[in-house]
Amino acid sequence: MNSLLKLLPLMIRLSGDNEEVREQAVFAAWRAIAGEKIAYNCIPLQLDQRRLVVAVLDQTWKKQMEKVSGEYLFRINSLLSSPVVTFIEFSVDRKYVMKSRPADLKNYEFHRIEEIENELKPAAAHIKDDTLREQFLRAAAKSLERREN
Repeated sequence: MNSLLKLLPLMIRLSGDNEEVREQAVFAAWRAIAGEKIAYNCIPLQLDQRRLVVAVLDQTWKKQMEKVSGEYLFRINSLLSSPVVTFIEFSVDRKYVMKSRPADLKNYEFHRIEEIENELKPAAAHIKDDTLREQFLRAAAKSLERREN
C-alpha cells in the first residue's frame, strides 16, 4: 500500500493536475494518514479548489478535528509532495458518514434475537432517529451478551 501512496504525486502530475485525479489522490491520502478510527468517523466529501471538505459524524468530532486540522493538512501535503490542500473544513453530515462506512463494519450480528425482539424492539420503536435507534439496539445487545458471559 505504501508504494501505491508514493505514486500519488506522480499520478497528479501525469494527469496534468486533473481536478478529479487530484481529489481522489487527496481522499486516498486522507484515509492513509487518518488512521482507522478517524477514517471511520470522518469521510472526505469533496475537494473544492484547494479546500478539502470532510464529513464528520457529529459536532464533537467536528470540534476535535478542527483542533488538529493543521497537522492533517501538513501530513496530506507531505504525502502528496505539494500544497494540494490549503484548508480543511469539517462539516457535520451523519448520514453521509454512516452510508460511507464499509459494509462489514456496519453489520452487527445479534445473538439473543428472541430477547431483543420481545423486550428491546418495542422500546426502541419510540426512538424516532434511525441511527440513534440502531445504536440503542447495538448497545443493549452487547450488554445482554456481556451479562450472558
